[in-house]
Amino acid sequence: MRALVCQKYPSADGILLAADVYLPEGPGPFPVILTRTPYDRVGHLSGHSRHFVERGYAYVAADCRGRYESDGHFTRMFDEAVDGQATLDWVADQKWCNGRIGMWGISYGGAFQVPAAIGGHEALRCICPSVVCVRFFENWSRYDGAFALRNPLWWVMGHGTGRTTPPTHHVNWDELYRMESLDQIEQAVGFKLPLLREIAAHDANDAYWEQINQWPMHPKVSVPGMHTAAWFDHVSSGQYEAYQRIRDLGSTDTARNGQRLFVGPWGHLILQTGNQHRRYGEWDFGEAADVSVVDYHLRFLDLYLKDVDDGISEEAPVRVFLMGENRWLDLPDWPPPEARIQKWHLDSQGNAHGPRGNGALTLCEPAVSASDELVYDPADPVPTCGGQIFWNMEPRGPRDQRHLLERDDVLFYQSEPLGKPLTVIGDVSLDLTVASDVDDTDIVAKLCVIEQDESVTCIILGSFRCRYREGWDRRVPFEHGEPTPLRIRLSQLAYVFPANSRIALMVTSSDFPRIQPHTNTMAKPWETAAAVVAHTQVMHGGGLSASLNLPVVEL
Repeated sequence: MRALVCQKYPSADGILLAADVYLPEGPGPFPVILTRTPYDRVGHLSGHSRHFVERGYAYVAADCRGRYESDGHFTRMFDEAVDGQATLDWVADQKWCNGRIGMWGISYGGAFQVPAAIGGHEALRCICPSVVCVRFFENWSRYDGAFALRNPLWWVMGHGTGRTTPPTHHVNWDELYRMESLDQIEQAVGFKLPLLREIAAHDANDAYWEQINQWPMHPKVSVPGMHTAAWFDHVSSGQYEAYQRIRDLGSTDTARNGQRLFVGPWGHLILQTGNQHRRYGEWDFGEAADVSVVDYHLRFLDLYLKDVDDGISEEAPVRVFLMGENRWLDLPDWPPPEARIQKWHLDSQGNAHGPRGNGALTLCEPAVSASDELVYDPADPVPTCGGQIFWNMEPRGPRDQRHLLERDDVLFYQSEPLGKPLTVIGDVSLDLTVASDVDDTDIVAKLCVIEQDESVTCIILGSFRCRYREGWDRRVPFEHGEPTPLRIRLSQLAYVFPANSRIALMVTSSDFPRIQPHTNTMAKPWETAAAVVAHTQVMHGGGLSASLNLPVVEL
């Protein structure tokens, strides 16, 4: 393997960007795999070089503008279309490039690919993004509106403040989460956080966020794509969206017919192997889960960069890991066209608190209306436990929730034992009707399975800030006491509920520090406001919208 270290090339405005190039032995030219990162091309990306070079590829690892050895100012996604195009121009013009380039990467290294692809560069043959967010207002800075405290705070402190990562070993994270102002946070960490101030200030999907929204970009993509997601990743919702939208709207037949989706039982760090790859949270998914994601990607890259087809062109476009049965499942599309929504209606006699309450999930819609009161005090939020949460938080993934069910601010609904296995594959959602005595609040919902040992394991979760119920660009307060319909997206899922297990649903208004405790006012994050206790009625029966919506498939 040969290396060309710290190669500099200009972007459109003359700013010099930096990249390392790793080449196979021999004269070349070679097909090229390209990725860009704000996380340091040397420490973050160089480890992948040998894997790609041994496969006969030139590998280019580039620093984003304003990071490490690239000049300019880093603005987080805003320059990726221009700088990505400049990088493709430079790579294509090098004597070691044979004119075929594929882009590859995870997280930010995946997110840069669609903006870079929309220019239709003639050398770009495919993209391979993994665990990517595509709508940064509702799926990164917020989780469907609820402010994603840990995610932007940690990310901005580490990657959004300057050319390199500043020291954070002195930070007391528990104290930081609870600080009431950005001034306090900046004083505690010892440096300014202008990007975090921007993220907090832009509290609706305005022009600031639309500049980096990838939805309008998808119809301009002209190349095939391999999209990789993870059931327990906190931002993978964007990966399903990218697959579906380019499949439907891509600018060429090659793009529309060439999209693939690959989903495993992992979190954000999908490139691990071994025991860390087969286990997540409290579940062991078996040997089948321990696959090399990079090797699977290389099958796709070989097809479009080398014309080497090992049979992948004949395989179904969607491959997902079916949890519960712990096996891989090939599908003709996502979501599977044969899935049918099965509605599990919420019911109770007014006391859906804990397993000893009378909250129920039933396939028959209750004729009689009732409600359960959800009392939420911002000073005492429900602690984060399980689900698809930020990759360096614990406890994450499938987790027993029984200790949380003892709290008075958690509603709990459960089905009768299932007479046979129930296969759920697709997009899970929750319809609620609520009436509250505050201007705004959050709703957090967890889909759980109760197994025969009585464990209550969270599989997936969703959250929603109610002010956005009329659109992400609008902030609409409640009319106090007025019944208001809501839809909460939980997540995508492929899971088989075992026979004799029970389906369970938890509903609360907090999940700390995954999301910032809501003051129950219309204030923006960290904006001064006196927090108030929310009393929210979760209403059901009598024709009110209140159901857990499961996409059910007969296999």
